[in-house]
Amino acid sequence: MKKSKLLIGLAAVAMLALTACQGSGGSIAETEAETKAAAESSENGGAEAEEDAGNGEGVVLKLAVPKAPPTLPLLHMADAGLLGDNVKMELDIWDAPEQLIAMVQDGEHDMFAFPLTVAAKLYNKGLPVRLTNVNTWGVTYFITTDPKLTEWSQLKGKTVYVPLQSSPPDALTQFFLNEAGLKAGEDVEIVYSTTAEISQMMAAGKIEYATLIEPQVTAAKMNNDQVRVAFSFEDEWKKVKGEDSIVPNAGLGTTESFISENAELVTEFEAAYEESLNWVLEHPADAAALAEEKLGLKAALVEKAIPNMGLIYKNAADAKTDLDGFYQLLNDFDPSMIGGKVPDEGMYYSK
Repeated sequence: MKKSKLLIGLAAVAMLALTACQGSGGSIAETEAETKAAAESSENGGAEAEEDAGNGEGVVLKLAVPKAPPTLPLLHMADAGLLGDNVKMELDIWDAPEQLIAMVQDGEHDMFAFPLTVAAKLYNKGLPVRLTNVNTWGVTYFITTDPKLTEWSQLKGKTVYVPLQSSPPDALTQFFLNEAGLKAGEDVEIVYSTTAEISQMMAAGKIEYATLIEPQVTAAKMNNDQVRVAFSFEDEWKKVKGEDSIVPNAGLGTTESFISENAELVTEFEAAYEESLNWVLEHPADAAALAEEKLGLKAALVEKAIPNMGLIYKNAADAKTDLDGFYQLLNDFDPSMIGGKVPDEGMYYSK
């Protein structure tokens, strides 16, 4: 039996999608005491913003985000001052899900960019997280330099590189392989790495098969003309769920206490985020320039990738039907991927 291997990343994670982010079960507080402590810490997350607002001082809104599609609208929100002069946005970058989980638990951050699998796991483990929106859909692709690959079943005996264990791309890769009669770790070897490393190795011709997200798909194709998209996860999802469905990947969220203590700010935030997401789609060159300035990403690459990033805003409550189907599919396949069950309505914020 072939075992999945973890490839230690040497490069910083670049533009995860959420779609390409994950959370391993061992990273979440498992014991009752740990969960209680984490929940109490998270409950204090909104206190600083509320206290500052009450004192007439400026509010510092601390967000934990990856260098990923969901972060692009946040750059515009901060740059344009859409939350007003009294609100300062601070973005702390996380490069791995373990870092994100620590930020949720530390009580020092107010809002988070969540891979949807991580949000479900945290909620189902008892942490008071609330999903406020879903903003990244689709965006994942299976790429290869093998010109003969046309079916998932042809991957038997092959090695496939996947960004981050238990992420939505990982979960869906395993699901689609299973649909083709293949089991990850037995019929197909899975090697986990960062999106940046996978893109670089594919571009260099060092690997043949990989699941990847934008903009790293575009980067690999730009640097190696033998790289092509074999399967769009969006198309594969439609085969399972129907033509009108779209696969969700990532969203933003906060804690229950932060919403209750800063209800007006959260409402304003959601409106500003939706406005900024649409601005990114309408002004890809300007958005890419911000990504280069603030995140150190190549503007030309980001601009070219934005149309394929799957940026669509939906309030979390409005996206619940889509997410229920996504979570139910993963729960039927492997409940541990989402914390053991489909999250109930308590996870969803309604503006």
